[in-house]
Amino acid sequence: MNKYFLFFFALFSLSAEETIVVRLSTDKPLLPLYLTPVEGTGFEPAYLQKLDQILQFDLSHNGMTSVAKRTVERVRLSGFLTFDHTIDTSDWVQEQIFYLVKTRIQDKTLGARLIVVNNGQSKKVDGIALTGNLAEDRRSIHQLTDMIHKALFETEGVASSRFLYTIKNKGVADVWEADYDGGNPRQITHDNALCVTPSYIPPKPGFASGSFCYVSYKMGQPKLFVATLKEGKPQRLSLLRGNQLMPTINRQRDKLAFVCDITGNPDLFVVDFSPETGIVGKPSQIFSAPRSTQGTPTFSPDGRKIAFVSNKDGSPRIYMMNVPPPGASLKTLKADLVSKVNRENTAPAWAPDGTKIAYCSMSQGTRQIWIYDFERREERQITSGAGHKENPTWASNSLHLLFNAFDGDKSDIYLVNLNQPEAAKITSGPGEKRFPSFMP
Repeated sequence: MNKYFLFFFALFSLSAEETIVVRLSTDKPLLPLYLTPVEGTGFEPAYLQKLDQILQFDLSHNGMTSVAKRTVERVRLSGFLTFDHTIDTSDWVQEQIFYLVKTRIQDKTLGARLIVVNNGQSKKVDGIALTGNLAEDRRSIHQLTDMIHKALFETEGVASSRFLYTIKNKGVADVWEADYDGGNPRQITHDNALCVTPSYIPPKPGFASGSFCYVSYKMGQPKLFVATLKEGKPQRLSLLRGNQLMPTINRQRDKLAFVCDITGNPDLFVVDFSPETGIVGKPSQIFSAPRSTQGTPTFSPDGRKIAFVSNKDGSPRIYMMNVPPPGASLKTLKADLVSKVNRENTAPAWAPDGTKIAYCSMSQGTRQIWIYDFERREERQITSGAGHKENPTWASNSLHLLFNAFDGDKSDIYLVNLNQPEAAKITSGPGEKRFPSFMP
């Protein structure tokens, strides 16, 4: 591997021995929600129990509600909840419950009734068909909880989204995709080589992403590739010489940024891009500094700015600059420092709403996830505790984050949101899971 990239990839081989703890300064308290056990016939009790677990996870990790415990009194009160009749919610006020979700299976269709406790208003959510196969049904269940989220808060949920990541075993790492909670993991690439930093190619408005870009070492040197989510057949994205790493495509789908050492130094490049034809024209070098390494570019949502890592001032930090017009002189291009609190900052990720950049920072000897908030003009630490955490990626709601973290000799993917005090480990099994990338 090229010596200039050893620093960045050394970050991915750190280890820790204790569990991961997250301490968030939450902006909004989670609202207590009571979920009734799923009722109905036609399915085995074990299946219904697993279905209930998925519902509870979704409603406990949506960033807005927390699922209340099923005490004896609450189970008794839930016996009076129906799908069709008005109920007296005064007892639920005493239980300090904000929302009630009554679930029922009828004719192999799972439906829900939502009740706002303080005023008794209710709404039914269209049912979803169940097959009894949890692998097939869990995505339908995610759709139902997103419909519940939309009905309660008039905003889109993230339970139906997915993410890319890599699993490394015995020196080989391939790209996988899973549901947002780690369910239904599916291997996409079979390069028989080290694959890193996958990211979705943003789709057209109203469509789902159908392809992704990533870096593969199948040719020895790291090169840029693109593949479809359905078939995973890789195609070389650039014929540029040298090491190429960390590709990212803007939301407008017309610019690709990456790092390359073709000039002898790992520098930042941008090139015109088309999802249909790939790279258009010649790449432009947009940032360089003597004896420094640049890495991990990320576009602002409007595509006008780009944030990245550089160690031009000694320690790697996060910088931001305007995406220059074609033909701009490299000498005139300047970058502004973003991360000022700590040194050794890496892996910036721009939130889809443009208000924040998440990144990794060494804090008291451990790599933690931090955020720079443009509106507050401040940096704040999101995670804490033992276990090195890296590679944050935002969900489409700019509230949820995925990151990979080391727990002992294992690396797994964790889910957290800015309103929740705990991160949830969502992957399991053998291999080192790294480089998560949330679906746009």
